[in-house]
Amino acid sequence: MRPVEIIVVDDGSTDETRAVAERARALGLVDIVICHGTRCGRSAAINAAARFASGDLLLTVDADTVFEPTAVARLAGVFRDPRVGGASCNIAISKYLMSISAGRSILDVAGAIACLSGACSMYRRDVFLRQGGLDVGPGEDLEYSLRLRRLGYLIRFVPDAWAETDGPTNAISLLRQRARWDRDALRIRFMMYGELSFFHRLERLPDTLQRLDFIVFDLVPTLTLPFYLAYVVLLFGPNAALFLGAIYVLLLWISIFNMALAFVMFNRSIGFFGLGSSLIFPLYQGVFLKCARFFSYSSEIMFAASRRDDFVPPRVRHALLGNRA
Repeated sequence: MRPVEIIVVDDGSTDETRAVAERARALGLVDIVICHGTRCGRSAAINAAARFASGDLLLTVDADTVFEPTAVARLAGVFRDPRVGGASCNIAISKYLMSISAGRSILDVAGAIACLSGACSMYRRDVFLRQGGLDVGPGEDLEYSLRLRRLGYLIRFVPDAWAETDGPTNAISLLRQRARWDRDALRIRFMMYGELSFFHRLERLPDTLQRLDFIVFDLVPTLTLPFYLAYVVLLFGPNAALFLGAIYVLLLWISIFNMALAFVMFNRSIGFFGLGSSLIFPLYQGVFLKCARFFSYSSEIMFAASRRDDFVPPRVRHALLGNRA
């Protein structure tokens, strides 16, 4: 299914993006090309395109993302339910497949999806425009998803609608990306939406589940990690390394189970890279990312680091937020 119209936004690029987009428009492959002379940020780019769009649904796709031809129809299909306000694709990156996709499929059954993927997601245009589009950001995808939930709309994850995106190319880029995501999640959830309390008056059960999933399985284990490690050392003494090794073996089996579950659920080939990554996944998820997340949460709690994130151009953030930026 081909989209009704294709709108390309060149957000202040310094390469040949504008020329390529204009050639595609001249060939009839693209309907509208919007050019920002200087970078305004992802939110501004999507909001600008939404104002020119004419369809009932908006499909937003990042420049480094390619979606399968069937993804459009599969995403659009869930909007037959008028309660659905947004839906996101399954992102084909191996670490996502293990740590995100299978879990999101389960959360989707419970109606507890918290965030629409920025790489490839679909929205109802009338709702999107009525709500003023995406927040200036950063973390605009999570913020808009939680806003839809607060308005009573359903957020869906469509596991058979596939898209492929480029992941970070090195450890430093990965840390920077994850740090931004983690800081934004903490700021938006607790400072903007006050989700730290376990229960909210008049809250639906799926909303409670998506909040508790973040608090119980992410926030608390991350912030208590140093204290837990100190406790293990004090409790087991010289046998602490042996105990942590046993924990690693347990996590390794869980990783292999997750890989097998993802293979069964999504019918995707694992390959040698996937098998190899399952062996180091506990180290990656349980140590590397957990430590990075601890520093990200700490910097946000103590210094509100997300306010100085260059993901949103400072002039745009200052123009929209004024002294709050």
